[in-house]
Amino acid sequence: MTLINTPTANGVLAADLLTTRSETAKAPYWNRALPESERIADLLGRMTLLEKARQLDLYMGEHFVDRMRNHTMMALDARFDEASAEALLGDAGVGAIHDLYPPTSEVPNAVQDWLRRTSRLGIPALFAEEALHGLCTPGNTAFPQSIGLASTWNPALIEKVGAVVGAEMRSANIHFAFGPVFDVARDPRWGRTEETYGEDAHLVARIGVAFIQGMQGETLASDHTAAAEPKHFAGHGAPEGGRNTAPLHAGPREMAETMLPPFEAAIRECGVLGIMCAYHEIDGVPCAANGDLLTGILRDQWGFEGMVLSDLGAIRLLLERHRVAADPADAVRQALTAGMDMQYYDFDHKVFEDAIIDGVESGKLTIEVVDQAVSRVLRLKFRLGLFENPKIDTTLAARVKLSAEHRAVNLQAARESICLLKNDGAALPLRKDFARIAVLGPNASQARSGDYSSSGAGDAISLLKGVQSAVSPATEVLFADGTGASVSASALPEHWLSHEGGAGLRAELFASVDMEADPLVRRVDSTIDFNWVAALPAAGMPVDGFSVRWSGTLAPDITADGFLSIPPQDIMHVWLDGDLVLSSWEPGAPLQKPISLVAGRSYALTVEYRKMSGGASVRVGWAAKSGDLEAAVALARSADVAIIALGEPPGISGEGMDRSNIDLPKDQMQLLKAVHATGTPVVVVLMNGRPLTINWAAEHIPAIVEAWYPAEVGGEALAEVLFGDYNPAGRLPVTFPKSIGQLPLTYDHKHSTEARYVDLDWRPLFPFGHGLSYTQFEYSNLEVQPVESVATKFTVSVTVTNTGERDGDEVVQLYLRDVVASVTTPVRLLKAFERIHLKAGEQMRLSFSLGHRELSLIDRNLNRVVEPGAFEVYVGGSSDATLTAEFRIVE
Repeated sequence: MTLINTPTANGVLAADLLTTRSETAKAPYWNRALPESERIADLLGRMTLLEKARQLDLYMGEHFVDRMRNHTMMALDARFDEASAEALLGDAGVGAIHDLYPPTSEVPNAVQDWLRRTSRLGIPALFAEEALHGLCTPGNTAFPQSIGLASTWNPALIEKVGAVVGAEMRSANIHFAFGPVFDVARDPRWGRTEETYGEDAHLVARIGVAFIQGMQGETLASDHTAAAEPKHFAGHGAPEGGRNTAPLHAGPREMAETMLPPFEAAIRECGVLGIMCAYHEIDGVPCAANGDLLTGILRDQWGFEGMVLSDLGAIRLLLERHRVAADPADAVRQALTAGMDMQYYDFDHKVFEDAIIDGVESGKLTIEVVDQAVSRVLRLKFRLGLFENPKIDTTLAARVKLSAEHRAVNLQAARESICLLKNDGAALPLRKDFARIAVLGPNASQARSGDYSSSGAGDAISLLKGVQSAVSPATEVLFADGTGASVSASALPEHWLSHEGGAGLRAELFASVDMEADPLVRRVDSTIDFNWVAALPAAGMPVDGFSVRWSGTLAPDITADGFLSIPPQDIMHVWLDGDLVLSSWEPGAPLQKPISLVAGRSYALTVEYRKMSGGASVRVGWAAKSGDLEAAVALARSADVAIIALGEPPGISGEGMDRSNIDLPKDQMQLLKAVHATGTPVVVVLMNGRPLTINWAAEHIPAIVEAWYPAEVGGEALAEVLFGDYNPAGRLPVTFPKSIGQLPLTYDHKHSTEARYVDLDWRPLFPFGHGLSYTQFEYSNLEVQPVESVATKFTVSVTVTNTGERDGDEVVQLYLRDVVASVTTPVRLLKAFERIHLKAGEQMRLSFSLGHRELSLIDRNLNRVVEPGAFEVYVGGSSDATLTAEFRIVE
């Protein structure tokens, strides 16, 4: 195989580097006894520019298997397609591969074998996947969504969670996790709030570091650990208006105080070798081209040695949305020069790789920048041990995934994540021997996991199943949805769709978004249900900037009231009989529309989809109206108690699911008020991804439980809490506002924000750190030693007593206030916490240390300093803690 005469880093022609593979196998970079730096330098010196550019590119796994992924996310019988890989890569290797299905080790092993045999230098591939709260492929443990994991306030437990995720990843030969999310969530309108660990930098850091430590273990070069990649760097959790990718309005001090500390902790404490860059801009500079952020802070200040991956399309956004780049080559140059190392489906591979090669040859991009980026990718591969052990034991997954030990960790995480928000008159726990219990609502019969979720074991336990298993044999458990369908829907049934030539819809695929030229591909699709984030709709289509038009006839075989729906990402339009009924682009057009279908009637159906950048699920969904409000109310009226599962169904929380209000959906409020009016005692269970404005429920319903998205064993954990087998102790990692108009509203606000509105006070509905128990805890004997000192080391001690009649957990929280400072400081800041277990009547003395980091602030010169003066410490069970003491640092 002949190589083109491309200059390498040292100016040598590629043709001069031709060696036999047997000679290459003896090269120093294969010698594990040599220092890592020498191995990287040796390998860099042997690489062509194309091989270097290839290491900076992330490829879709779809290209490496022998079937196109259309209606089915994956096929378990898919095999490595060597011919396709050869045609795509030649012998220049590949940097990383993402979304490689099926989720087993056989295909990754085969790819690694092929790379070792056929690529010129034998560099192994890095396999990557989403793993926020479990490896995001079917058949892996699905833990509670991240916001629920944060609600445990238990880093020791979260470290076990991370270890499970890492072990299940590596058993599938997946090395690199896209996560966890280290964004500090400051606006709950933002759909990705559910993926975060909350609104406080300290809590995010402690929970996130624990997760990473579990995932990465003692070494990355093992068969049970994986590399973490905290995201999105930085400040992605506070976008303007709560809209994903919108600008962040924060000065350098707020960045240093609130947005950056979790990432710094991940680097300094965990040695992470991956960071994902964010989409948005900060003060006019997009993160993807921000050298001060990606190099100045990340590398120069913190000593980060790893690679920075673009979030999907972030480099492309420099060109298309931020408009700071003139063309793809300019966007790639800006990103790499700033400190980006790898693209993530930003540009077509040839466009991206040619931008690097042409940039170096023209002098617009220095070889030093390219070599630096390549060395960071190679460092991660060396640390993972991929040059020595690129494959994994194919029998490992069967012993690891969904094991009894992993399920036990999952169940404990679900238990500890549940927050009891309200329990007036000891409404909970419930008796198990009621004659009739009504379980109602749209979240009752489904196990909710949130976005980026594995399907788990396939036998997930809903709230309804959990209640049915927990009650006495004589108890009758009644169920009704009571609300109707949600955005969550199945694709249009195939047998409803036809065109003039037969079954299915006529599809026209265009290589542009304007649909003006002739279609590149014409075909028939049985329905509209695709995932084109990581797969192309047809060979030869561009990654972005394409469009599809479907046309034909919708002829239902049933008469039913229901809902048509489309996902909110990208641009979709749906016409029925010439009327635009759904649109994710036209202002004011709905994403979901009630519709009455008549059996035997034919409707002219036209659907247009335009993929601009990024990507999403492409679906036209149908859901028959399932909720009968009158039936649900009748069941409630006949029951001893009604458990109503409300919150956010799929389609209104998660990535791209930003909301202009955070109320419960109208149909849920209608159900709740109607059931309450029956006089039957009501318990509300919330499953949602963000704090909600639930003022009416908080005023009228005696018991409210926040479960977030508790995933596959959540129903079992919820039943344990509801019937008193487990004493809840989850604590809110976010503030619950009373109104959208209060936003942003966080516990660590400044003193100057404490002013009421004309129509509402500024206080929250439920404060950060809030959570009740079936027992009571008393705090006493708060002491600070020393009371006054020139040093910056203090010890805070407090006694906690379980004064109730039940054993239980308490989350002891310590907050600090700098009384007078050179810059404005929050009313209080979380500095330490510990989850403890106390038996009824038991007492425990706890001590917390406060040092330089806890006592410091960012001064007017942007230096982290400890200023002399008075400090107030607050200790208790929430951010509203009132037990206080004062100490002083003297000059």
